[in-house]
Amino acid sequence: MRKIEVLFLLALISTLQISCQNIKAKTIYENNSIESPSKLKELKKYILKQKSLNSDFNYSKLDNIDKQNKVESFEPIDGNFTYYKFIATFIGQSYLAPGDSGEYCKTFHDILIIKTNDKNVIVDAYQYTLEWAEMPFQYDVFKSNTENLVLVNDLDIKLLNLNRTEYCNEKDKKSNEIGIIKLN
Repeated sequence: MRKIEVLFLLALISTLQISCQNIKAKTIYENNSIESPSKLKELKKYILKQKSLNSDFNYSKLDNIDKQNKVESFEPIDGNFTYYKFIATFIGQSYLAPGDSGEYCKTFHDILIIKTNDKNVIVDAYQYTLEWAEMPFQYDVFKSNTENLVLVNDLDIKLLNLNRTEYCNEKDKKSNEIGIIKLN
């Protein structure tokens, strides 16, 4: 009798492992509206654009953005978390080298991705300016360094404690972004 119980238990565990591995990311919210940009030096609004269940970050792409399609690097993959993608549209200052022509102030888009656990506690987050044009692109990738922070509407982005994934000196490591996260 004992042998049958052990075999049954092993079969049950195997079935659960296979079924857990087959859970696919599922987008439950998508917002493709185009937002008006925040003015220069104004508070950025990170607007929810996508929410997916059973998702995760593609760390291999996020940690090597110079060799990837920048936008695809921030898309969810299958996993065990809730994934949120936010976009902040804003007017910012563009670098113009001496002798270059063009507009100094342009519209930019910051992408912010956040993954949470089943209690909506932030597990990880990344932020990047999609129009970043200077190599290495990785220099503008910021990663959250926060613990026990619950994702809520109007959350101050400073609470994410974003730091560059690559930096030249300690003074340039921390993000100086000002903005709020809009869940609705």
